[in-house]
Amino acid sequence: MSSVLRRLCLAVCGAAGICAGAAPDDSDAPFSRAAETARARVVKLYGAQVGQEPGCGSGVVIGPDGTIVTTLSLLLEARSLRTVLADGRRLPAEIIRRDEQRQLALLRVDATDLPFFELGGSAHLRPGDWVLSAANPFHVAAGSEPVSVALGVFSGRVDLDARRRTQDFSYDGPVLLTDVIVTAQGCAGGALVDVRGDLVGIIGKRVISQRTNTWVNYALPVEEIAAFVAGRPRPAPAAAPAAAATTHPSAEPYLGIQLFDIGGQLRPAYVERVRRDSPARQAGVCPDDLVVSFAGQTVGTCDEYRAVLQQLQPGQRVELVVKRGNVLKTLELVVGEQPR
Repeated sequence: MSSVLRRLCLAVCGAAGICAGAAPDDSDAPFSRAAETARARVVKLYGAQVGQEPGCGSGVVIGPDGTIVTTLSLLLEARSLRTVLADGRRLPAEIIRRDEQRQLALLRVDATDLPFFELGGSAHLRPGDWVLSAANPFHVAAGSEPVSVALGVFSGRVDLDARRRTQDFSYDGPVLLTDVIVTAQGCAGGALVDVRGDLVGIIGKRVISQRTNTWVNYALPVEEIAAFVAGRPRPAPAAAPAAAATTHPSAEPYLGIQLFDIGGQLRPAYVERVRRDSPARQAGVCPDDLVVSFAGQTVGTCDEYRAVLQQLQPGQRVELVVKRGNVLKTLELVVGEQPR
């Protein structure tokens, strides 16, 4: 096999994930060293299972004395929180500190001389850089087996605007977006590392984007982890500026969108018609668009769309996210006043 073809095969196999099989040498698997570094520093957590919340998760070792960071979750409420280290040892874990705003928890197990991650930085990442996740998705490693490792690319750094099911998510700071699938149960609390095996982030809770109504594959930057461990509080979010209203507040808001409001109980918010010379027509809204988010709120039905519209004021500038075919489009428009 030619060297070019061999490298292509390795890239395809690597992009599918590095599983718990034999680890070839670096010449055949360029990411194996980073994978093994991550595996040695990620632990499996077992605790309370409440409703749809799984009783398993992941954590990262950040100190040789058994200090571990993980995401804040209901599994931590167990009377007996158990940890399985990379070497197979099963140890009880003690919760040292919690951070509701960052949704992180600091744990400790009675162990010494553990391999651990240094809390460096993530600023060196550029979109398109390779990254690896190390975690325990779907509880596939039930005992002393190594955690699963998956390979993908870093997509970008954004501020998170998300929810958990129907509830807003308390963390609203920067996150690292990836194309590595880390929304599986059990992944939260795992490690995101670069090609050197350095920690760049910790996989966050399963959340849904407020704008696109889709699951988000993300990690909290390692800088947030370092600030949490050091006990530094997150800065309070800046208050949103009041929306400008250029007309009387009693005026009825208007976009010029007529929805296809016929069918069953759900009635997705499909656009049937866009009125001429309306704010929606000027913004580029088209018939057959599916409204998925409006003014920062997720929209699933015609009724939800109308409920959001009634909260707005003429003159207010808002974003409308629509699904057109298989493409999501973000449109900006200014709310008008209902014609008389």
